[in-house]
Amino acid sequence: MTILGETKMNLAKIKGPVVLAQTEKRGYRDPAAFYHEGTCYLYFTMVEQEGTEQYFTIGLSKSRDFIHWSEPVSLTERAKEKEYSSPGNLFAFQGKYYLCMQTYCRENGEVYGNEKSRIYTMETEDFEHFEEPVLLKVKGDNVREEDMGRMIDPCLLRDKDDPDKIWCFYKQNGVSYSWSYDMVHWTYAGRTDCGENVCALTIDDTYYLMHSPENGIGLLKSEDLRHFEEAGPVNFLSQSRWPWAKDRITAGFLLDMTKEAGAGFYMLFYHGDNERNGTFPFGASIGMAVTKDLKNYITFEPEEPTYPNLGNVYEGDYYRGIPREEYIDKSQVIPQASPERPVFDIRDFGAAAIPGRVNTAAFQAAADACEAAGGGVILVQDGSYVTGTFYLYDNTTLFVASNGEIEATRENGRIKTALLVAEGTENLVITGGGCICGNGEWYVYEPKLKPALLRDDRPHPPTHLAPRGTADRMLPETALRYNYRRRIRFSEDKYDENVGSTQRPEFMVYLKNCRNVRMENIVLKDAMAWTLNLFACEDVLVKDVVIDNNRHVANTDGIDITGSSRVEIDHCFISTADDGIVVKNPENTGTDMSEIHVHDCQVITVMNAFKIGTETRWNISDILVERCRFFMPDLFPGTTSGIAIESADGSHIQNVTVRDIEMKHVTCPIFICLNMRNRYGVPYSCDSSSPYWGGRIQNILLERIHAEDMEVPCILSGFQAAGKGGETVRKGIEDITIRGFRAVYLDNEEIVNVPEVIEEYLDGYPENNLFGDVDAYGIWARHCDRLALEGVDIVPRSANTRERIKLYDVEEGRN
Repeated sequence: MTILGETKMNLAKIKGPVVLAQTEKRGYRDPAAFYHEGTCYLYFTMVEQEGTEQYFTIGLSKSRDFIHWSEPVSLTERAKEKEYSSPGNLFAFQGKYYLCMQTYCRENGEVYGNEKSRIYTMETEDFEHFEEPVLLKVKGDNVREEDMGRMIDPCLLRDKDDPDKIWCFYKQNGVSYSWSYDMVHWTYAGRTDCGENVCALTIDDTYYLMHSPENGIGLLKSEDLRHFEEAGPVNFLSQSRWPWAKDRITAGFLLDMTKEAGAGFYMLFYHGDNERNGTFPFGASIGMAVTKDLKNYITFEPEEPTYPNLGNVYEGDYYRGIPREEYIDKSQVIPQASPERPVFDIRDFGAAAIPGRVNTAAFQAAADACEAAGGGVILVQDGSYVTGTFYLYDNTTLFVASNGEIEATRENGRIKTALLVAEGTENLVITGGGCICGNGEWYVYEPKLKPALLRDDRPHPPTHLAPRGTADRMLPETALRYNYRRRIRFSEDKYDENVGSTQRPEFMVYLKNCRNVRMENIVLKDAMAWTLNLFACEDVLVKDVVIDNNRHVANTDGIDITGSSRVEIDHCFISTADDGIVVKNPENTGTDMSEIHVHDCQVITVMNAFKIGTETRWNISDILVERCRFFMPDLFPGTTSGIAIESADGSHIQNVTVRDIEMKHVTCPIFICLNMRNRYGVPYSCDSSSPYWGGRIQNILLERIHAEDMEVPCILSGFQAAGKGGETVRKGIEDITIRGFRAVYLDNEEIVNVPEVIEEYLDGYPENNLFGDVDAYGIWARHCDRLALEGVDIVPRSANTRERIKLYDVEEGRN
């Protein structure tokens, strides 16, 4: 796609940032560019090394497409007593053009230009051939040349208020500046603290000075050339990824292309130093970037996958039977721009759907422009666009069309916390029928075992829970936990192989402290960790969303409702490796949460389909889950738990209703656990109501639950512990009703070893297969006040030897 109209610049065809690359004997520095009738003229300092001698001249290279550049030529002669260099800009004055530049006098063998270095211009008619250089007496007619002092790095600019007035900026005591009406007679006007290689331009009635501090590219602005302020932080572009610029990024020059066919871009030229440990001083390469807002720069660099040997996908990693057409409307109409609702197409900000091309700057520039307009639509269409982290703001619709995809880069460091972040944002919509992809397999190590697919032509393996406390690496091969843990891809060095951590992001989509959010008609795919984290948000609707994750990438929760209230999850399909829909409230939310409604969803997961927990510091209440299907159609083992309600760190969980649930191949249909893990280290207290002693689980109604192919008993457990003084502290789960529960066991073999004493489950991670075997096949309950079991029908496997229900320290009752 042609981005800049008649300029014939196609960002999609630019393969990398380097325009002129340093060689063993030649370097390119201090770029300045001029665009005229379809040609870009790039001027620069050409540094040539011959033996022990080094020469500076003004060089020129041309391009008509910003991709192919002509062979560099020198415009000035070699002369150590002058060494014309550092072109500032080509300036139009009274029908003629002048290139300003410096001399860098080193006639006595100096490394750096001496005190004779001055400012010159030379005239041209065709931009390629120039008259003899002429000295600019920018310090005034009354100052002799020998008294001017060392001055370098000039730039000429027309006054924004008086078009006849010309300013010259140059490096001397920071940056100094003088003015003239005829390019001959100059008046010194002042100075300001600034780096070198100043590039001056006027934008929206404001002066901008791009300059170079010790490293990076800085930007100052001023309304009057007397008072200057920072216009943004020093920009290092992507220096950390560029060996050719490892020592320094500097000498930024902005070519204003905003008026060329309405392009709206500035081309940034700069040079990057790689001094090769001092073997070629002043050696450098010239690079190019594009910006629309002087803040976000498209640098054209491809991603470099941090772990290129990862990313493999195996049969069974993904569930291929997701009925996407039942959830995703691919005919959703693409928004059209209007005065009330502008549209910001990421391609208009330089995004290119090229495999491996990083488009972070384009995404962020579009988001920033949307924010500056007071809101609108960010449009992603016609291809897959690789990006690192970008941020969304108020009144924004991120519209990913059905033929569009946002794809996470596979390179560490480009994603901070999450791929997509909105913090403190109101009125946010994410929709369109397209896809957001996290490339999760590229951030985790290969599994120890490949996925185990269920097949009709071979028997299901025996069900076996390892004894409580068995370390992962000590698990017998028959254990359920062994069989799924070794098929999980971890980012940590779980097996002490000295591989370190892959440093993957925490989330794929992270919405923090947001209000009035709607995510609808979108596919979230291949998350690298938690897929969607709703952190301390309010008034959120997630509807018609498909989550299609690799089912063996660790920690890929589907939807995490974290300390959020008034959240509705409606008609979503989730296929993932970790918990499907999770309600949790860790310490850092700092608030209670309530009013969560989950309905008409389908969940496939290796772990827990619906879970409350485990991070549970603040209170959780008023939860309704209904008309959902939890199943595992094709993998062994099946889903770990269907319904898991866990308070481990002090939360009071109350008023939870789960009803009208269908389960298939869910190992444990119901797991309710209250313990005192105390993850956040609350100090010891004699008061049993302290979070040190855990929280409460109260008023739970589970009704009309139908489960097929269950494999282990349902667990309902509070706890009893001893205080430091020997006193007994009992924390029972309260007011639990299970009504209309029918379950049928998978009729396979089982390996059961019930310990003589089933220890209290006090501070372990709450998970049913870590609890170990118990002496009941249907429901096992302990430390429960007012438990009602109504219409419970559980059909055991043929090999069963245990009783149907066992109750310990349980007060039966009706709610």
